[in-house]
Amino acid sequence: MITPRAALSRILRCLEDLAPLPAERVALSEAVGRALAEELRAGRALPPFDHSRMDGYALRAADVPRPGTRLPVAFESFAGDAPGRALPPGSCARIFTGAPVPLGADSVEMQEEVRRRGRVARFLRAAEKGRFVRAAGSDVAAGSRAIAAGSLVDAGTVGLAAALGRTELWVHRRPRTGVLATGSEIAPVDGPAAPGTIPDSNSHAIAAAASEAGALPVVLPVARDDRASLRRALAAAQGLDALVTIGGVSVGDRDLVRPVLAEAGARIDFWRVAMHPGLPAAFGRIGRLPVFCLPGNPASALGAFEILARPALRALQGLAGSGRLELPARLSAPEEKPRHLTVYLPCELRQSAGTTWAVRLPGEHARPLSSLAGLGALAILPAGVARLRRGAPVAVRVLGSTALSVAVGRGGAAAARRPAR
Repeated sequence: MITPRAALSRILRCLEDLAPLPAERVALSEAVGRALAEELRAGRALPPFDHSRMDGYALRAADVPRPGTRLPVAFESFAGDAPGRALPPGSCARIFTGAPVPLGADSVEMQEEVRRRGRVARFLRAAEKGRFVRAAGSDVAAGSRAIAAGSLVDAGTVGLAAALGRTELWVHRRPRTGVLATGSEIAPVDGPAAPGTIPDSNSHAIAAAASEAGALPVVLPVARDDRASLRRALAAAQGLDALVTIGGVSVGDRDLVRPVLAEAGARIDFWRVAMHPGLPAAFGRIGRLPVFCLPGNPASALGAFEILARPALRALQGLAGSGRLELPARLSAPEEKPRHLTVYLPCELRQSAGTTWAVRLPGEHARPLSSLAGLGALAILPAGVARLRRGAPVAVRVLGSTALSVAVGRGGAAAARRPAR
């Protein structure tokens, strides 16, 4: 067995010649959540002209050296007006937020600091050069780098790209990821429930997890526990960017996934990881196809996917790490575990007196499928210890937004950190 950290490190190293996947050009709306595959440079300055940050009056600062100075109002400047109108010396202009600052003006005074009578404005304080003026290029200078390649495209990135006149972006391709459930007992969820069969929940759960990781899941037909069925399934996976198998990876007489992978020419990089859930997990490659082998138990499959496959699928997209936050918390109750295993304990987070508590979900040891619905966090119980006392500090991987809001709602945000891998 190897540690989860070592297993992930070996996976990522094994993907170095594949990641990131080639780039494709997509509409802004399709780029969100993906890694930018180009350096976005500004073909124009942002903002493109000096404009006002306030409703008020544009002026030359030198014309209002002291409170009480009066200036005639020469004209008005509205948002949407063409820039370039010149301000006569010794005068001011009524101006509104977003309107171009007249040529010659170098300051804007907010209307609350001005008293207006007819065509004359009296200023209640001395002017200051640059006050409430957003200068051309102060956000992004023309020709400069606006966004670095490899950046995650979010709503702000889309807004900036649009402001620079872009309607499309080059981003790394999402990995087409096969999801292959195995087991003669697995039946389609919409078919008749024959005696001795169970619904194929795993294909749907892992496909959803792959989609959440940014991949494009391709659910393959369930493979039975025989070599011919598994060979057909592997043949159907050729041409994909990754394959995730579920079940058939342990030591039972019908656990045939690893032998059939070996027959297909796979190099199995590791099998069995010192973690719970997910101990029987394996990883290898058939040529350029990375294969993640997950246990068949639903909780174990999702747990192993979270720790091993999710960061790898993100790496194929040019994204670093798991994309999850890890927060410090304390155990709400004592825990016992195998000393040699890292345990990922499903939990909910609660706040009390400024402390974030990791509260184990009821029935966790039985790993009921119902406990996975709405799962918010995993408390990471480290290897090397068998017993952890109540109040023991642990890292918690946050999976859901509700858990995150609980954890950071009372000052925990300052302690939040993103895992490197």
